[in-house]
Amino acid sequence: MTIRNLDALFRPTSIALIGASNQRGSIGTILAANLLTGPLKGHVWPVNPRHRRIRGTKVYRDLDRLPQAPDLGVICTPPGAVPGVVADL
Repeated sequence: MTIRNLDALFRPTSIALIGASNQRGSIGTILAANLLTGPLKGHVWPVNPRHRRIRGTKVYRDLDRLPQAPDLGVICTPPGAVPGVVADL
């Protein structure tokens, strides 16, 4: 493996934030705030079936509805959901 293969991890152009939230104090809310207001020069796609918008950004109901496959998936769901999310990614 060359370091070229790590570009998507260290310099992603798109991030799917699975479990993004508006619930005060949740990790999904904190990560959404950081990613959506941070210096990323790419797309952040919040994913959550219960929200339509987070911080003014469209939320996707599931990974299948994203405009393209993300470079990086950040998972902030309950532990029991993680294996399924990883399989979907």
